[in-house]
This record gives sequence, structure tokens and C-alpha cells, in this order.
Amino acid sequence: LDFMRGTDSREASRKVDLMALLETIQEDARDAGWEVALKGQLARPIRGRPTALKRCISNLVENAARYGGGAEIVAEDVGGGITIIVQDHGPGIPEEFLEVAFDPFFRLDSSRARHTGGNGLGLGIARNIARAHGGDLVLSNRPYGGLSAEVNLPR
Repeated sequence: LDFMRGTDSREASRKVDLMALLETIQEDARDAGWEVALKGQLARPIRGRPTALKRCISNLVENAARYGGGAEIVAEDVGGGITIIVQDHGPGIPEEFLEVAFDPFFRLDSSRARHTGGNGLGLGIARNIARAHGGDLVLSNRPYGGLSAEVNLPR
């Protein structure tokens, strides 16, 4: 149900100040005891569903903080859209699992410890939300360690 709720389109689309949304996500994560940096600037709002977008980015920040030792959010205006990159300094994901990681209930063996929590739905929900907004979410390993989750959204 949570997986499907992530793409629920009943929320009205409206102008969203993504910088304010990212600042809120950063504050929430810091309140939870996680290190989260925010870099970049977005020139103007985009049209979207604010609760869904918050869930999308929050899922990525939580994963980066929980499994990667902290998160850095980078926001950029790119061409006719925006890019939000959530990156960490953790172990990354083996290349063969970068796409499989979006499958419902998928978890890497090293993340299955009881203390890390999670159910393997967060990345799939985040991608569904990005795609429901006409964008996408892709994962890549960073050259010097860590994972990068890149959300691209059209204006």
C-alpha cells in the first residue's frame, strides 16, 4: 500500500518552492540526528505535488544518511528543468544492482540488519514520484566512493 501511495495523484498540483522544501527536509533530517548539507540554488518554483515531492527527496536523504553516513543535497537549474542530487560517502551499490534497487522489497544483504530498518520500498516510491512528475530518478556510484541519486524534473 505504501508503494502505491507514493504515486497517488489525488494531491493537487501547484507551484512548489523546492528550495524551501529542501531546507525543510534538511532540518527534519538534522532533527533526526543525521548530517545533511544543502548546496545550490533554484531560481524559481516548479509545478508539482508538494507532499509527494517531499516524500521522494526524503526517501533519498534517509537512505543516504542511514547507509552512507550522511547526505549532501545539491540543487541545480539545468536547461528546461531542475536536478536534485542526493549523494553520500558510503559503500555505494554494486553496478549490477543499480537498477534492481528500485524493485519493491529489494534490499542489499549488508542492509538487512534489524537496526537499519526499512522495507525496500523507498527507492521505488521515489522513482515513481519522479516519473509521475514527468521526470526520472537514476542511481550511480560516485568515482571516489558513495552513491549518487539524481532526480531530474521538468519545469
